[in-house]
Amino acid sequence: MPVLGTIAEIKRKGRSRRWEVWVDGVVALEADEEVIAQGGLRTGQPLTEEKVAELQQADQGLEASRLVLRLLSHRARSRQELLLALRRKRYPQEIMAVTMERLERAGLLDDEAFARQMVEVGRARRLGRWAVYHKLRQAGVDEATAERVLAETASEEEEGERARLVARKYVERAPQGGERRRLRAKVYDLLQRRGYDSGMARQVAEDVVADDDDGNDDL
Repeated sequence: MPVLGTIAEIKRKGRSRRWEVWVDGVVALEADEEVIAQGGLRTGQPLTEEKVAELQQADQGLEASRLVLRLLSHRARSRQELLLALRRKRYPQEIMAVTMERLERAGLLDDEAFARQMVEVGRARRLGRWAVYHKLRQAGVDEATAERVLAETASEEEEGERARLVARKYVERAPQGGERRRLRAKVYDLLQRRGYDSGMARQVAEDVVADDDDGNDDL
């Protein structure tokens, strides 16, 4: 094992958590204080290239773990979202694999649980089934999981009621005295944009806007 030299000094880098290991007047290694402590480094100790490589890998692994845990602390994430976050930071493939394996063992990687949470978020925002489905697929949830979770957690009756709430709120804010056909079309377009099925959007638009209408002009 090639020896770089003897450790002359180990000192903190400014006020950060980073520490520098000095050998022969140069910084041979910079790493998190946790990595330095676990590495058992001390002044007067020979430092090998192998040891430096080992601690650099440990440092990257620690940084990667902190990144994904920080992301998960804000909201649930899909497996693909976390992988993309690691790739953006250009971590080596082996670091990403180890990080994802640790999350798996800790029970923090669960696309089905993520999908269920996203469905609840969609409900709170009164989004339609297709909007939520699109968001799940964008986040990397596979088609079968997305469809199963939606089928199990979002009934057509509940979705219809959410669509009516969206439509009524829009109609309440709309200028009075306008052409009902045009208002009905706007409600239909709104529900479509929010991810409701076209058949449901049409029926809800007709029902809600027809309340004070003669009911003779179809959408």
